[in-house]
Order: sequence, then structure tokens, then C-alpha cells
Amino acid sequence: MNALPDELAGSLTRNPVIAAVFGVDAVASFLAAQCRLCILASVALHELEGLIKALSGAGKFTFVNIDACSGLGQDRGAVEYLRKIGVQGVVSTRTAVIQRANHMGMATIHKVFVTDRSNLPRSTQAVEQSKPDLVQIMPWPVVSHLEPGEIRALSPYIASGFIRTGADVAMALREGAAGVSSSSPELWDLAGRH
Repeated sequence: MNALPDELAGSLTRNPVIAAVFGVDAVASFLAAQCRLCILASVALHELEGLIKALSGAGKFTFVNIDACSGLGQDRGAVEYLRKIGVQGVVSTRTAVIQRANHMGMATIHKVFVTDRSNLPRSTQAVEQSKPDLVQIMPWPVVSHLEPGEIRALSPYIASGFIRTGADVAMALREGAAGVSSSSPELWDLAGRH
């Protein structure tokens, strides 16, 4: 596992919430927030470059969920395109995409869905191979059911899914999350560690 880049670690210390920004309409709310980190998803390819310029110009650090933006998906050139337009980080469930982005010097989040114990070994093996900066564990409530060794294998991690309140953020951080991801604008400006 990579050491968390200083820029990301510092941003998560100041504000442990990564805004999950779904679609063009949510970008304005994120731009108005003090929150600096976002995961951008559900944006069409033809809209992406302009949004990245606006977000970068506002001092925002943007991860693009490559799996959830039409026109990128499985294309081998997608990571190169994202880097060319100024995207700082990539989120994906696919090991090869994370490895490619790492090789290009981009920040990476490997997204894993832990739906039951049977898929946990596959997830930990994928993370071991991809060596991301962060792992996005979904859904967050499953973390409390993982063994300490399983959590270490998926760390540093951000908790995602069913994070609804400031108390949820605080609990996820107490459980060891480096941060959380939420689409709730009311959580985007939580400051510091709770």
C-alpha cells in the first residue's frame, strides 16, 4: 500500500469528508463548499474537461470515478485522457485501471464492495495488487464486522455508503477511516477530526 500523499493527508485532516459529486448539477454546491476533495461521477465525457478546469481553478482536488462516467469505462486510453485534462486522481473497482493511474503519478482510490465474507478475499487481493493511495469501502456499516487484519489489508480506507450525519462521520473516523465519502452537501464542510 502506498503512503498517503501529504496533500491528501493534510486535506483529510482539515476536513475528513470527500464530497461525492454526482452529475453536473451537483458541481455548483461543491464549488460553494469549503470541502476541497471530491469524487466526480455520472458526468458525460463531453462535459468533463470544462468541469475539471472549473474545479481546479477553484482549488479543488478531483478524483474521477472512471467506472461511472460515460465514455470512459473500459477504454485503455481513459486514464491518459484524464491525466491530460488535469484530473488529479482516479477511482475505480478495476485493478488494472488503478495500476495504470499509479504508474502515471495520479492519486488513486480502489473502490471495493464488501457484500459478504465470500468476496472479501478477492477484494483484499485486488487491493494488494493495485496498491492504491486509498481504498473506498462500501457500504460503511460492514467495517464494524471486519477483523483487524482484514481492515489493515484494506487500509488506509475511506468509509462510504450510509454516511448520513456528523455522528456517522465521527464513528467512521473512530473505527479507523482516513476519511469518509458522502453525497450529502450538509456534511461537506465538517472541519477537523471529530
